[in-house]
Amino acid sequence: MKLKFPILLKVILLGIGVSVLTAGTAIVLSYFNQKNRSEETFIENIDNTIDEVQYLFRSEAYGKDYSGDVKAIINYVDEIFEADTEKKTLSDFDNFHDYFLYYSEKYPWVYGYTSGFGLSQEMAIFRNQYFEILNMLTSCQYSSRGISVFIAYENTEHTYVMLADSRMNNPDYENNFFHMAGTYHVINDEDIFIDKGDTRHFGFILSGYKTRFDHIYIQDGDNQKILATVFVQYDLGEIQKESLVILRNELIILGASSISLVLLYAAFSYLLFVKNINRLSTASGKIRENLINKKMDEVIEVKVNANDEMKVLADSFMEMEQEIINYVDIVRKETLEKEKINAELSVASKIQLDALPSSNFDDNKVSVRAYINPAKEVSGDFYDYFYIDDHRLAILISDVSGKGIPASLFMMKGKELIKSALMSSSSLKDAVCQANDALSRNNKELLFITSFVGIIDFKKKEIRYINAGQEKPYIISNNKVIKLEGDSNVVLGVEEGYPFIQESHPFNEGDSIFMFTDGLNESINKDSEEFGYQRIEENLEKNKNSSLSEILENMNNGLKEFIGEEEQFDDVTMLISKFKSNKLSFHFEDKNYDIITEIVDGFENAFASCSEKIKGSTGIIVDELINNLISYEKREDLIIDVNFELSTKGLLINISSNGADYNPFENHKEKYLEEYSSDITDGGFGLSLVKDLASSYSYKYEKGHSIFNIIVSD
Repeated sequence: MKLKFPILLKVILLGIGVSVLTAGTAIVLSYFNQKNRSEETFIENIDNTIDEVQYLFRSEAYGKDYSGDVKAIINYVDEIFEADTEKKTLSDFDNFHDYFLYYSEKYPWVYGYTSGFGLSQEMAIFRNQYFEILNMLTSCQYSSRGISVFIAYENTEHTYVMLADSRMNNPDYENNFFHMAGTYHVINDEDIFIDKGDTRHFGFILSGYKTRFDHIYIQDGDNQKILATVFVQYDLGEIQKESLVILRNELIILGASSISLVLLYAAFSYLLFVKNINRLSTASGKIRENLINKKMDEVIEVKVNANDEMKVLADSFMEMEQEIINYVDIVRKETLEKEKINAELSVASKIQLDALPSSNFDDNKVSVRAYINPAKEVSGDFYDYFYIDDHRLAILISDVSGKGIPASLFMMKGKELIKSALMSSSSLKDAVCQANDALSRNNKELLFITSFVGIIDFKKKEIRYINAGQEKPYIISNNKVIKLEGDSNVVLGVEEGYPFIQESHPFNEGDSIFMFTDGLNESINKDSEEFGYQRIEENLEKNKNSSLSEILENMNNGLKEFIGEEEQFDDVTMLISKFKSNKLSFHFEDKNYDIITEIVDGFENAFASCSEKIKGSTGIIVDELINNLISYEKREDLIIDVNFELSTKGLLINISSNGADYNPFENHKEKYLEEYSSDITDGGFGLSLVKDLASSYSYKYEKGHSIFNIIVSD
């Protein structure tokens, strides 16, 4: 068998899964930890930068007590830009380059990059002081790794003016947006710059970046006063990029390590147990192949290079293999023995069923139909019917206790004893007592027979019977279903000398008796519900006008539908006998071709014992004459009566109708098949057949009825 998901693959996938989960969790945690640590270190560095700027600006050189460079620059910037009537901003220029050149030329001592040519001594000193501040801010920018460091001062309440930007030292006109002193005035309406910390973008703070700020306080008398505010713009994206680079490197290292460990783990797994499992699998495949080919002669050795649980498993496997070989040998012998027994049982079943009379019997007095379905190979049920003399027919149905061969043998013994007693005894009671005494003697197995034994007397038109513990049969008489009540005597074979009670019931022409064993009424369905007497009675009532074969067939179909897939646990046997009448009548008051089928079927059921010649001829004659009546009679209220009667002359057929006076036999010209031509009139060939098949035929019109009298004989 081709493996879709072998163990080694499972081991590798499991190792990869565990490695990915473990390494991934570690890397993610490490990434966020590293990122947080880097951000904290970065912010701490920025805060240190702000502290450094504050410290420098509070020194003597820059701004202590409103003296020094910062104060001077603030005053000078205020003077310059307050005097500047144009006060142009970046929006007044097409680009930042023009904006920078404009102010560089206008205020070269602030923005110019010359060595001071053309400037007064005061302006040159001022420019050197201003660029000293710029250099300090630029140095702080590099040490903090920020984007820019700049200073603004509050010239009026809530209005901040740009003083210096670290990027002024190295302006990049295309990429950097640096601030020029005095050119930006920001209104702090919302008091954003009250406390130090991060602030959102507004005014000179570049969008898309974070900004931290803190104030530079100076002593003004007894109070502290804000000289300026230091801003540091920074971008955490760079820190995140560095963290991602670290994450990538860790992924590569951990990924390579995990794959190496998984492969190493897989190799050890294969050597330690997968290889041995494969050997066990190969051995089991060979055992299966040997079982299929019936070559279980020797144990297939499984070599396992280990002294652990795999060794124990291999030893157990070989022990199991030996047990299988032994078991297969036992099963083979038992199977051969069972096949031999089944063959013998099959022969026994055939012998047993052959010992029963035919399931179909008809003569001029009676019709018999039987059905038997054994639950096992051989049956404990049996039925029998036979003539005691020319006017008495014995019928019986029996059920032997137990199953299998003993019940079958006891059944054969009981059948022959009952038949022998009935044939030799003068009365039914004597016969049953004689059979019971014979069965009771030497009955060491304590088997018994439930039996209904009856004798139909055709002269006295009655049935005499003894019920020895058997199910009570049903009589179908005059379209009524009657249960044949009476005493239930003790079963046969239990009590020697038991005084059985004989009973009798009228049994007239046309009456039927339906007998059955308890395998019918006690059959159960999936809900453990019995088929029961009510369903038997309903089935008989529904099919009481059907043929004997149809009654048995419909009863059996009803039973099969009821029990469904449930297993049959008992033998089912049914026997139905009908006292045949030599007369049969039909009456119809409608013009319908279907009545032809009804008449023919009813005749064949009632006179099944007639010869095939009489039955065949009668069918053709009835078909032709009834068809002519329906086809050619004009009146719609047509009434048709058909009567059959068996006599010594043969079968008498009488067909009468209230139709017109018409004799089809009069002046009828014989027409046969070999003379067929297109000018033959309807009915010609059919009437020729009627005349040929009938022994005699006649027609008369009497009291408004046309009457046909036909005799059919052998």
